[in-house]
Amino acid sequence: MAPRIRIRALLAGALVATLAAGTAACGGDDRQDTGGPVTLRYGLWDSNQQPVYQQCANAFEKQNPDIRISIQLNNWNDYWGGLARGFIGETAPDVFTDHLAKYPQFAQSEVIEPLNRYIERDGFDVDQYQPGLAELWVTPDGRRYGLPKDWDTVAIVSNQTKLREAGITNEQLDNATWNPDDGGTFEDIVARLSVDKNGKRGDEPGFDPLNVATYGLGLDPGGLTYGQTTWGGFARSLGFELLDKNPWGTKYHYDDPRFIKTIAWWRHMIEQGYMPPLAESRSLGQAAMFQGGNVALSIDGDWMIPTYSATEDFEVHYHAQPAGPEGSWSMYNGLADAIWVGTPYKEQAWQWVKFLASPECQNIVGSKAVVFPAIPEATRRSVATHRKNGVDVSAFTSYLENDRTFLYPITDKAPQINLIVQPTMEKILIGSESPEALKDMNSQVNNLLEFSD
Repeated sequence: MAPRIRIRALLAGALVATLAAGTAACGGDDRQDTGGPVTLRYGLWDSNQQPVYQQCANAFEKQNPDIRISIQLNNWNDYWGGLARGFIGETAPDVFTDHLAKYPQFAQSEVIEPLNRYIERDGFDVDQYQPGLAELWVTPDGRRYGLPKDWDTVAIVSNQTKLREAGITNEQLDNATWNPDDGGTFEDIVARLSVDKNGKRGDEPGFDPLNVATYGLGLDPGGLTYGQTTWGGFARSLGFELLDKNPWGTKYHYDDPRFIKTIAWWRHMIEQGYMPPLAESRSLGQAAMFQGGNVALSIDGDWMIPTYSATEDFEVHYHAQPAGPEGSWSMYNGLADAIWVGTPYKEQAWQWVKFLASPECQNIVGSKAVVFPAIPEATRRSVATHRKNGVDVSAFTSYLENDRTFLYPITDKAPQINLIVQPTMEKILIGSESPEALKDMNSQVNNLLEFSD
């Protein structure tokens, strides 16, 4: 029977289940110890990564014949909803891929296992990863809830056919500048790439912003709270910092004038017809619009390289985000694997997590170039594999080389904060709220942190 679990709050995708402090019912996991190999259920959301992690599982099983790995794949939204239901019903995967936006709530709710005692017992090296990644998974009380498996940054994806037709070179895009007042040369490029249904470009008289055939720049409608693939790098290029400290900040700065100007520019781009409206982006999806030729540029993360590079109708290149007054910046994020506190196989789960975080598994992942693994040697393998395949990924690695990264924001109450910020941001982008509404929104967010128990 699984241990009793105290659950205070759970977030999973669009599902927020707020429960009073107490205990969950026992049971739910009917697996029996038959004396044979133990089967660990491993939760994963990215179908691109499933084959390579199956290779890791195969290698692990050869070394641990008493343990079997069963990968359970769900898409992003179903994944987090399934985890929430699994925590409550005690049927969660034994091990699952965790995200920095989710783990603080999981740690507070005591549904994931601290790894400190295992790490100390086995002398596991937590300093072998890219700088800064390991400490993202440590709570203020010193408990470690994950070991880095990968890292990611964000870049501009370009449709080379659209660039040539517009008379824009890769060098121009690589050296583009940005500011929130006139958009810099980057807005000039995006305007030129925008084409209405009559063939008029965004920088030509008569361009119709209400009837656009190709938008110069795509829009990712999800994740507006932290802006990883939207406003994040742009705002940071002005010197903006979202939190008073990170990780584990206690005060947000959505009311910073630099941020308000950034979001006002974002809305301006939609109003000009240079970016698709929010509803259109949500309906079609940024990557699909790009591959269908409906947008010329996308802002996306390195986890999407396999998807974009597989585009068949035109050549794709990657570029660092435009440089603002303080340079070109990207959010720096990473995933880790967590152990469900209710698993009846904690020791076996630790052995699997330790293997996933080891050079052996990460070198396998790097050789397939699905993501950038967290261990530097494995990162180099991934870069080399991309190069061998004719894909230049230096736009994504340049931020680390130039020390132009900022961490994914980590604070308490992230699910509740998202419920305040995301709708407000959407209202601003569709024009029903002024960017000045960010000031009141910021007060709500900080009040939530100040007065929450």
